[in-house]
Amino acid sequence: MEASFDWKQTFDQLAPQLVMYARQLVDAKADAEDVVQQAFVRWWRRFPEGDAAHIPLLYAAVRTIALDQRRSDHRRVNREAKSDLAVAGENAPVFDPRPEQKETAAIVEKALQSLPEDQREVVTLKLWGDLTFNEIAALTGGSINTIAGRYRYALQALHKKLGHLRADLLGESASPAINILPFPSTREAMS
Repeated sequence: MEASFDWKQTFDQLAPQLVMYARQLVDAKADAEDVVQQAFVRWWRRFPEGDAAHIPLLYAAVRTIALDQRRSDHRRVNREAKSDLAVAGENAPVFDPRPEQKETAAIVEKALQSLPEDQREVVTLKLWGDLTFNEIAALTGGSINTIAGRYRYALQALHKKLGHLRADLLGESASPAINILPFPSTREAMS
């Protein structure tokens, strides 16, 4: 372990992924940022010397804090609804794209939000959190096989929703593949 753990650098590296993960669990980006800040404070208090081996615990703290906050928010909303107070929810985007990627981010976000919550959580932790299936299983309390299955089903669902937009989303040309066969079409090759 290093003699001096660089908390600022660690925060700068991990915060965007943690906010992305927290954003899947809470309603507003500001709430997700608060959750991440609280998780870092917990981590710092528990491991003041810092240790990169404890990063999965940071994700666990984000999950716990976010779920607690979501339950608290739902109770508050129910109380306020009963007293006829209007509660306006934020619809901030999950992604924080560059201006030229806003449309693509909106399409991907909509597809991601359409997944069941357990699949969305696994995809977020795997792709943006860079956690292993073992770490995700420990974090969520599921088996590795269950986590891998959720990930596979989520990717299949995303492929169905976004497959037809692949060329547009990735900025690829939609030109047909070049025929390198000596036949003008596959139909002639089969006859």
